[in-house]
Amino acid sequence: MKKLILLTAFSTLLMVGCDDTRKNLHEKYLEFVMHTDSLEVVHDAMTVHHEALKSDTRTLKQRIKDLEDTDSLALLDLSKHQTLLTEQNQMLAKLKEIINSHGEMKAYFMSDSISIEAMEARLIEMEANNEDIASRLSEIKAELVKIEEQQDSMNPLKSE
Repeated sequence: MKKLILLTAFSTLLMVGCDDTRKNLHEKYLEFVMHTDSLEVVHDAMTVHHEALKSDTRTLKQRIKDLEDTDSLALLDLSKHQTLLTEQNQMLAKLKEIINSHGEMKAYFMSDSISIEAMEARLIEMEANNEDIASRLSEIKAELVKIEEQQDSMNPLKSE
C-alpha cells in the first residue's frame, strides 16, 4: 500500500512538473510568435521600400537612356542595381515563406500530444530562423539604402 501511495505521489509530481514545463514552452512559443509578427511587419515594410526602389530604378534608367550624353557607367550601375533588386526580391519571398511557416505551427505547438523534447527542438529552430531573418532583413535594408544613395547621385533631375 505504501508503495502504491508513493508511486501515485511520484506520478502526480511528474505530471505537474511536465505540465509546468509544457506551459513554459507554450509561453515561450507565444513569445516567438510575437517576434515573428514583428519581423513580418519589418519584412512587409522592406518589401514596399524594395518595390518603390525597383520602380525608381526603372524610371531612372529610362531617364538616363533618354539623355544624349548617356554615361555607360551609370547604365552599368543601374543594371547591377536591377540584378541586386531581383535577388533581394527572391530573398524577401523566401523569408516570407519562413515567417508564414512559423504562424502555421500554432496548432502543432499548442497540442499536448507532442513531446517536450520536440517542442524544445522546434523552439530552438524557430529562434535560429528568426535571427537569420532579422540579419537578412538588415542586410537588405543596408543594400537598399546604398542603391538609393547611388541612384540619387545619378539622377539628372535631382541635380537641377
